[in-house]
Amino acid sequence: MYKAIVLIAAAVLSASGCAASARPYPGSLDARLAAYARTAPCCDDPAGFDYAELPETGTLEFVIGTASPAFEFQSGRSHFAAFLLPASTQPYRVRVRSYIDGPQADTASVFYPVVALMDDSFIVTRVSGLDNLRLEQALTVPGGEPSLAVMVPLDPAQARERYLVVFTPATLLGQPPPERRDGDMLTMGTRLWLERRGDAVIDPSPYGRLHVSVAPIDPIGPG
Repeated sequence: MYKAIVLIAAAVLSASGCAASARPYPGSLDARLAAYARTAPCCDDPAGFDYAELPETGTLEFVIGTASPAFEFQSGRSHFAAFLLPASTQPYRVRVRSYIDGPQADTASVFYPVVALMDDSFIVTRVSGLDNLRLEQALTVPGGEPSLAVMVPLDPAQARERYLVVFTPATLLGQPPPERRDGDMLTMGTRLWLERRGDAVIDPSPYGRLHVSVAPIDPIGPG
């Protein structure tokens, strides 16, 4: 499935030919990885994160760059963005999209986004995986930039989830944790994929341009 996604992404990139816009991080992947390797964690606990507020309905563009904080997640160190979920009483969904950088498939890279949800006590309730990612091309974005996206449904009546954090697995960046730890988000399927990934895979980046959207989920009608 993953190889199919990145092969489609390569075709989309070749067809679009869109140039990457200015980025607050190095242009070359080698320079990005070098900057990432020098990064120290910002804090010891998610309670110390700075959380930006998400709208109850709407969109937000953001960048995870060299100035973004980093944290030692269960899957290893990663730069991240943290958000306070809206105080909604109705079901809604959050979609996070990470734009693919680079007009050519052989030089393109992308921040593979995963999402962690936490409750009021900063206890992790859910974490998405790489198998949740889907390739999307947003026609409303200038140039029709392709992206990898993950969608998370939320129902305040079912769970008291309050915070959302976007990061990337350190294993993709060559920085796996020293040993498997309790709560490690990397499933066996993900590990097998990492072991067999080939030249067709879009290179992982520690930085990226992202987009988050929040929208209500229509209730299912009778019948």
